[in-house]
Amino acid sequence: MKIRHKYYLLFVTTSLILILAALTRVPLHRHFLPSGVTVTTQHNDISRTGANLNERLLTTHNVNVRQFGKLFDRQVDDQIYGQPLYMSGVGIPGKGSHNVIYVATVNDSVYAFDADDPAVSTPLWKVHFTAGKDIVPISHNEVGGGCTEGYADFTGNIGIVGTPVIDPETSTMYLVARTKENGTFLQRLHALDIADGSEKCGGPVVIKAQVPGIGDGTLGSDVPFDPHTQNQRAGLLLLNGVVYIAWASHCDTRPYHGWLMGYDATDLHQVAVFNTTPNAGEGGIWQSGQAPSADANGFVYVVTGNGDQDGQYGGVDYGQSFLKLSTADHGIAVDDWFTPSNWKQINVTDLDVGSTGVLLIPGANRMVGGSKQGRLYVLDTGHLGHTV
Repeated sequence: MKIRHKYYLLFVTTSLILILAALTRVPLHRHFLPSGVTVTTQHNDISRTGANLNERLLTTHNVNVRQFGKLFDRQVDDQIYGQPLYMSGVGIPGKGSHNVIYVATVNDSVYAFDADDPAVSTPLWKVHFTAGKDIVPISHNEVGGGCTEGYADFTGNIGIVGTPVIDPETSTMYLVARTKENGTFLQRLHALDIADGSEKCGGPVVIKAQVPGIGDGTLGSDVPFDPHTQNQRAGLLLLNGVVYIAWASHCDTRPYHGWLMGYDATDLHQVAVFNTTPNAGEGGIWQSGQAPSADANGFVYVVTGNGDQDGQYGGVDYGQSFLKLSTADHGIAVDDWFTPSNWKQINVTDLDVGSTGVLLIPGANRMVGGSKQGRLYVLDTGHLGHTV
C-alpha cells in the first residue's frame, strides 16, 4: 500500500521541517534544512508537546491551497500505526548521507526512505521480521474473535504498532514486533542500526515478565505477561539509558493488564517491570498510541483505562487513573496518582480515562490528559490528588 496522506498530515501537525520537502510545493532544497533537526520520538519530545521550536519556514503566506500539497508518496507493505520518525544527515553504507524518514508497518517491516528527493523511491534499506508461513504477524482475527462488535481499530495484521524511538547518540532505533511462530505468540524488542537496519545491542530479545499477584491470568501467586493478548500500542520512551515499553489490549480481550517495562538501552536486559492491576485486571496503558511522558526529574507519567482501583485503601490496582511513576535505580513504582470520582461509572460505560496520554506543559508543574467522556483533566504534577 501507499503511505497514506493522513500520515503525512501527522508530520505537519507535529511541525517537522522536513515536511516542506516531502509535502509542499514551497521551493526547498536539501541545504535549507537545518542539519540538527531530528524527530526521534512520538510527538517530538518526552513531554509529548508535538512542538518544533526550530520551525522558521511555514507561514500563512506559503501554506495555502495553491502552494501546499503532496509532492510524492512511497510504497510500503501494510498499514502504518506508529508515527514516522526523522533523522538528518544519516550516513547510509554505499549510498552517502541522507535525510531519512523511518516507517514501521503492521506487517513487521521497517523502512528507511530518503526524505527529500522524489526520484529516490526505493527504500535506502528495509528489514522484515517474518519469514514464510511459519513466522507471521499476529492477525486481529486471532485476538477477541476478530472484534466483530464495532471494533475497527485493527483490520488485519498487528505487527509493529507502537511508535519506535531513536537514540541519536548511538544511532539506534528501538521497537517492538509481534509475531506468531509455529503457533506460538511472541513479542520481541529490537535495536536497529539506523544506517542499515542491522540488529544491535544483542537484540532482539523476547519479552517476558511476571509480577506477584492474583489478578487475571494468575498462575496462583504470580501474573505472567501474555504476548498473545497484550497489545503494544503506546509509543516507546527512551529515558536515562532505559527503553520503556507500555502495553494494553486489543478489543479488551482478557486476560490483560497495563504493563510498563524498562530495558537497558545498551544490551537490552530487562531492568524494571510494573503491572497496573496485579490483583485485578485490565488497566491498560493504551493512550491512543501516545508514548509515556517524562520530566527532567526522571518521573514517568501514564494513564490507565478500564479496571478496578484500590489505591486509596493501600492496594496495588490503579485502573482508570493518572499515574506518576518513580524510576529511581531503574525501578518503577507509583509515586502519586489521581482517579476521577466517577471511575466506577465510566468503567461500566466504557468512557475511560486513558484515551489520551499525558501532555506535560513546559515551564509549569501541570499535566493535561483526556477521557472518552470528552473531559480534559489539568493536574498538578507535584500533587495529583488521589481523588476517588
